[in-house]
Amino acid sequence: MKFKFLFLSILTILLNSCGFDLSSEWDITELYVQKIEGSSKLLYKYDAWGGRDSHVYGFIIIDSTQSFKIDLDSTLPMYNLSEIPSKNKISGIKHECKNDCGDEYYKTKPNYLPLRIDKSKSEGIAIENIVFQYRGLSEKDRGLRGDFVFEKFIETKDSIYFFNLNDIKSVHKTHLDELKLKKGEVYLSENEAGKITRIVINQTTLNPLNNEIIQTVAYFLSPESKIESSDFSDRGIFREVKASK
Repeated sequence: MKFKFLFLSILTILLNSCGFDLSSEWDITELYVQKIEGSSKLLYKYDAWGGRDSHVYGFIIIDSTQSFKIDLDSTLPMYNLSEIPSKNKISGIKHECKNDCGDEYYKTKPNYLPLRIDKSKSEGIAIENIVFQYRGLSEKDRGLRGDFVFEKFIETKDSIYFFNLNDIKSVHKTHLDELKLKKGEVYLSENEAGKITRIVINQTTLNPLNNEIIQTVAYFLSPESKIESSDFSDRGIFREVKASK
């Protein structure tokens, strides 16, 4: 069993535009950005390939006055966000092998509680990284929960409610009247006209009392009718960075 990192590629981005450091050897295949509320900082999510099939990905904080560039030393030590980023703190999760990877996987007992919580700072923002056992986090990773078309949505401060959803790709044609998903790792993809074509939401759920991992899951959603990127707020939402041709 492998732990899926839930870093989901939506569109291949060819970075031919200004605003990016193209002097590096990285071929960036995914790039999203989220404004950090109450701050001049931006949180980028990137995925890139380099020489000798080097694959790098992650989150990085960059001031809005600076151009994006990949800096491995500044990439945050987390796989997914566990809450909405703020100017005070960014919290995320990752796994660590503790004699439970490879052939040892099924010889260990799964642990769903954190091994530890690492704390650091980046660009003046406190970073909290909740580290889990590889097997424990892997067994709570439920992967893709559904590929839904939705009729409408309502956004609140911390969540998005989707209504009248139909899973058109599954054998059982699942229908949901309503689906509530929390914000934080919401990724919007849009076409050249600014219409939303795809929404991917990575949902990490922890027990608020002890940070026990409950589940990680990804949802793919597409609007039934046209909606604008501007219909969504900036809080807890990543927007795809488009490159001009």
